[in-house]
Amino acid sequence: MMMHGAEIRELRTELESRGLFEPRAVFTTIKLLSMLTALAVLVAAVILLPAWCAVFLVPLAAVVAVTAAMVGHEAAHGSFARSKVVNEVVLHLVFPLFAGLGALHWKNKHNRLHHGAPNVVDKDVDLELWPMALSSIAHQRSGRFGRWFQRALQGYLFWPLTMALGFTMRAASLRHLVVHLRTRGLDRAWLADASCLLGHYALWLVVPSLWIGALPVALFYVGVWMVGGLLLALIFAPAHMGMPIVTKAATKANLWLHQLETTRDMALPRWLGWFFVGLHFQVEHHLFPRMPHQCLGRASPVVRSWCARVGAPYHELGYGAAVIDVTRFMRTAWRYEPREQGTPVPAAV
Repeated sequence: MMMHGAEIRELRTELESRGLFEPRAVFTTIKLLSMLTALAVLVAAVILLPAWCAVFLVPLAAVVAVTAAMVGHEAAHGSFARSKVVNEVVLHLVFPLFAGLGALHWKNKHNRLHHGAPNVVDKDVDLELWPMALSSIAHQRSGRFGRWFQRALQGYLFWPLTMALGFTMRAASLRHLVVHLRTRGLDRAWLADASCLLGHYALWLVVPSLWIGALPVALFYVGVWMVGGLLLALIFAPAHMGMPIVTKAATKANLWLHQLETTRDMALPRWLGWFFVGLHFQVEHHLFPRMPHQCLGRASPVVRSWCARVGAPYHELGYGAAVIDVTRFMRTAWRYEPREQGTPVPAAV
C-alpha cells in the first residue's frame, strides 16, 4: 500500500490540534534532576554502607542513570525544548558528559541511520551486534567463529552480552570523534563533544579515585554501566527485533509505511513506563521523533485509530511478550532471510 501526503497531514494536524508537539521542558527537567538526585543518594549509600549493599544499590543506580540518560535522547531529537541551542546544551550535558555517549556518534547512529532506515541491512547499525547476527546476510559475512557462535550460543547469550553495550557504544563514540576529525577537521561540534567526553571520565573516574581509590570507583562505574547496557537493550530491542528486516531502504513515499511495519509499541504499567521516558511508544516516536515523550501516550490512540482508518499496520505487544519474542528471534536470527523493500515481508519470527 501507499500512504498519501493528505492522509499523513491529516494525522499530524489532529495531533497538533491537541497540543502534542508542545515541548515539556520544565517537566522533563524536573524528571532529570530527580534522577540525578536519586543517583547522588545511591552513590552516597554505596560509600557509607557496608560493601555487600552495593549488590542491591548498583542496579538501582543503573536504573536512575539510564532514565536520566534517556533525556539526552529526547534532546538529540530536538523534542526537549523549542530552542535548538537549549537542546544542544542538554544533549551534551546528559549524553557525553553524564553518560559517556558521544553526541556526534549518537546523532549519526540513531537519528540519521536508525530512524532513517529501521531494520534495513547495511543501513541500520543497530542490526550490527558482533559476534551476533540478526539475519542470514550477517551470518554469511561472519567468520568461522562467528557463524559457530551464532548457531550454537547466540540465543542463550544475547541478553548477558548486552551488558557490554554501554562500553561498545563508548568505544564507537571515540572512534567517531577520530573519523570526524579526519574528515571534517577541528570544528565546534568536535570540541564540544570531545570536551564533554573528557569531562565524563574525569568526573566519573579520575576525581573520585583521588578521594576513594581507583578500584572501588572502577568497580562502581563498570557495574552501573554494565547493568545500564542491559537496561538499554531491554528498552530498545523489543521495539524492533522480531519485526521484519529488509535489504533496501524505503523511498520517501513509503517511509512512513516502513516505520509502521518495522516498529512496535510495548504495553507497560504506567509506573514502569515512566522509566522508559516514552520509548515504549516506539511507533509514535518513529513517526514523530520531535514529539515530547510525555505526549506519546496521548498520541497513541489517535495514531492507532488513524492506522485502522487508512489500512496501515499498527503493532503493539505486551512488554513481557515482546521480550520473549526477542529472545526467541535471536535463537534463529542467523538464518532469517530479509526481503527487498516493497515485497511482502514476514515477521522475523
